[in-house]
Amino acid sequence: MAWTTRKAFQKSTVAVLCALTLSIAPLASAPALAAEKEVITGVLGSWTSGLWPFLIAQKKGLFSRHGIKHDIVFVPTAPGLVQQLTAGSIDMIALNGLAEPLHAVEKGAPVAIMRIMGQTPNYVMIGGKSIKSLSDLKGKKVALGGLRDINKIYFDRVMAHTGLKDSDVDIIVIGATGARFAAMQSGSVDATMLVPPFNFTATKNGFNDLGLVRDYAPDLPQTGMQVSQRWAKANMKEAKEINAAIDEAVSWFYDDTNREESIDILTEASKGDRKEVADSYDFLRRIEFFARTSVIHRKPLENMMKDMVAIKDMEKMIPISALVVPGLNEIAD
Repeated sequence: MAWTTRKAFQKSTVAVLCALTLSIAPLASAPALAAEKEVITGVLGSWTSGLWPFLIAQKKGLFSRHGIKHDIVFVPTAPGLVQQLTAGSIDMIALNGLAEPLHAVEKGAPVAIMRIMGQTPNYVMIGGKSIKSLSDLKGKKVALGGLRDINKIYFDRVMAHTGLKDSDVDIIVIGATGARFAAMQSGSVDATMLVPPFNFTATKNGFNDLGLVRDYAPDLPQTGMQVSQRWAKANMKEAKEINAAIDEAVSWFYDDTNREESIDILTEASKGDRKEVADSYDFLRRIEFFARTSVIHRKPLENMMKDMVAIKDMEKMIPISALVVPGLNEIAD
């Protein structure tokens, strides 16, 4: 994926904008454009519903008010994002799963969890038109993102409820949500887990909603922002300002009066169907998907690591202190 940076152009543009602003408005009310800190930020694939608070913070000028300017780099894979973060090619990740940074920290990479974004699973189990319940999955093909990732952890929780084991289903590894949905459409698999808005598109096309994953894994988080430990330690003020801007954006998202504008923001960014985006908004609000603050809670991460160790996706538990940058977040039980 090509880099989006155009630093020479950006610097000249910022200088011109700053000069114009100072000439037409009082200094006290002018945005401090010249003081904005540029942060090279990785985004996985495209703008999705999990990035809603980040998009709100951009669109409503919250990052700018906190002195932050994001230079966005789109990266096609979750491991690729963490690799670029480890290498120092990007400063932070706007959103990614939590398994990837745990793997990286276990291997000694200087990355950290900046905050939890998705504090509860937003996956929905979707079955083919002949699959009416979870018990119907026996002997069927089920698409997962991987055999040792968050998809597998969630699926194990779901299967434990039904009494089914791995040997009772044919697990097919097909990567990201979009690809799994395409496999469902083609008939290559009988069931999978989808996030909004794909689950709404699926049910609209006659596939069956088999239930929320969070009903079986309410104690497991899903996504987070990640940051380079080197960058955060050298730019602690800016890192805290980013978290503060996201806090404000999440609060804005949850405000009933902002529903229509929230839907407009993601519809425009994602080029999605507005009705499906609206359904996604109502769904994410109903399950209170987004964490309201940057406080890192020990128990959900510890629960996740226990499940990862159980499927041999990690060798052992990692202390929470090793997963965060000292001084950036409040740690709570």
